[in-house]
This record gives sequence, structure tokens and C-alpha cells, in this order.
Amino acid sequence: MTDYSNFEVEDFLHDDFFIAWVLKKEPDHDAFWAEWLSQYPEKQKTIDEAAAIAGSIRIKPLKVSLSDEKVNAMIAGLQQRISVPEKKKTAIYRTMWVRVAAAICLFATVGVWFYLSNYKKINQGPVIEIVNMLNVSNQSHVAKLIRMSDGSLAVIKPGSSLRYPATFGDTRDVVLTGEAFFEVHKNPHKPFLVHNGNIIVKVLGTSFTVKSIAGKQDVKVVVNTGRVSVYDGAADEKDPDRPKEVILTQNQQVVFSAGKQNNEKQLLPRPLILSQVRALKEFTFDNAPVISVIEKINKAYGVNIEYDREKLEKLTLTTSISEKPLDEKVRIICKALNMECSFKDGRIIIGSPDDKISAGR
Repeated sequence: MTDYSNFEVEDFLHDDFFIAWVLKKEPDHDAFWAEWLSQYPEKQKTIDEAAAIAGSIRIKPLKVSLSDEKVNAMIAGLQQRISVPEKKKTAIYRTMWVRVAAAICLFATVGVWFYLSNYKKINQGPVIEIVNMLNVSNQSHVAKLIRMSDGSLAVIKPGSSLRYPATFGDTRDVVLTGEAFFEVHKNPHKPFLVHNGNIIVKVLGTSFTVKSIAGKQDVKVVVNTGRVSVYDGAADEKDPDRPKEVILTQNQQVVFSAGKQNNEKQLLPRPLILSQVRALKEFTFDNAPVISVIEKINKAYGVNIEYDREKLEKLTLTTSISEKPLDEKVRIICKALNMECSFKDGRIIIGSPDDKISAGR
């Protein structure tokens, strides 16, 4: 049996046994979860929230199932791909050890180089450690979705790039060139820092947009939810003329100039679609066409979710996903549709592996 002791809401929503309990309420399931909650009473709130989300999803008129023949064929194909003939193993092991030796030599060479260079300035901004940094450059005409090791999301806009660690350590620092929307996983012990030139945006857990102003050293920051601070990372704190830190809350924005003493924040005339109050209305659906739900997500995040329009055009959805981050919104929809979702190479795809994603957007 699965160990549910460390499960969070999202984990429960991906567990078939839990979903079956919420939707079918079978006596055996009731007994199991009653016993489990008696052992882990601190999980009651998590269970209630996950059950409310799972129970709110109603999908019609979908009747999709896999035949036994198709399931058996998939299993047979998988077994064929992972099996290795015994007579080939010795040769494989020899090749593996040659590669390991080469990797050790390469690691030693790279290690010496990092020891000598250690740190590097990026975009003429503050010093950032560059070990194990990944670089995603979006040269396409649509936004790319990046999911970082801590669960934080970044929607990289066309013509922009983001550098971030493969795995966050004691700090969470990323370097942005251009524009991106962020949904940061909350961690009070590790602030999330977005470096754009000398300007730094510091958050604990929130959603916001950071955008370089073309032809200037200015950066525009717009906050959807939560609270962020914006400041000049290269300025000396003892300098009385250093640009002052600007604190932003939801539906506020600022164009921050590194050399400007006073950077005035502004209140947006209309609440952003992803701000808490408006999102509750915008992302609560009652028998809504699935395609309209997807298009609303596309508009709010500036992304382009791919799907087969013909398969989805007659389906409706009843659910509330207002407080969920982008990837979880998509997963909840896929769970309701009994479909798969893919977040690969910056793309978001809803459908089966063999779908031809051409009719959708």
C-alpha cells in the first residue's frame, strides 16, 4: 500500500485509490481512510482540500477506456524495450567503465576551471554562482513553460531567456533576460531571487511578471498575488543616494530604474486576471465548455496549450481551479478528462500519446 504520510494536495489528486474513495465512497475505502486519519490527524485539512477538489470535478459525456488487448500490447512493448540479452551485458559493462573513466577526467578538468574562475558577473549585474546552471532561451513565437526543482514555474516569453540551477541549494537565484511570468513555490527559509541586470526581485511565494524595458536599464515588475521587493543589487547599502527598495503587493506595479532615487509604484486600474479576488470568479466553472476553460488559461498566462479540438469540443467541466498554479490547473483538467498532460521542452500538451495535436491551438 502507498505511504501517504508525506502526500500533499497535488499528490492525492494524482492517486487513483484516493480519487476512487472520493467519487465512489465504498465501505472498504471509508474504513481505510478513517483508520489512516486516526494515525495522521494533522493531515485532515490536506485530505479535506484534496477531496473537495476531486469531488467538484464532473465531466460529461466522456466514455473513454483502454481495451485489455491495448493494455497488454503496451506492457509487452515496454518489456521489450527494457530487456537486455545476457550475452550483451559484458560488452555493455566494459563500455560503461570506459565512459565512467572519461567522465572522471572531464569532471576533474571542469573542477579546476571552476576553482580558478569560481564566479562570474552576468548581464553586468551582481555576482552569481554559475555552477550547474541551466540556460533556456526562447527563440520561438510562443511562450515556454519551465518547472524548476523546487516546484516554481516560469513562463518564458518569446525573445527571452532564463538561467537557473538544475537543483536549488541554500539559495534560489535565477537570472532573467527579457520577460517572464513566475509562480514561486513558497519557502520562507529560502527567498526566491530574480536577477535582471543589477535589479533584483525578491519573493517568498507569489506570482508576478518581470520585464526588461527595451533600450533601457529599467525593469518592470507586476504582482498578481503575494508580496515582492524590488531593489538594486549592485548598490552600496551605506550609500545615501542608492535607489530605495520598493515593496509591491497584488495588483501593483513599478518600473524600477537602478540609478533613480525614487521609483514610484502604481495601483493597476483593474485587478489582474490571476489576482486572488478576480481569479476566484474567472476560474470557477459550472458546466463550462472544456475548450473555453483551456483558452481562459492561455489568455491568463500567455501560453499556448496544445490539444485536439475535435476530441474536446463537446465536453463540459465543473470545477474551481482559482488557487492552483498553472501546471496543477492543467493536471486537474486532464484528470477530469481521463487524459494525459505533458510538460516537455517548454510545451503544454493535453491528450493521448498518439494524438495528432493539430486541430487545437
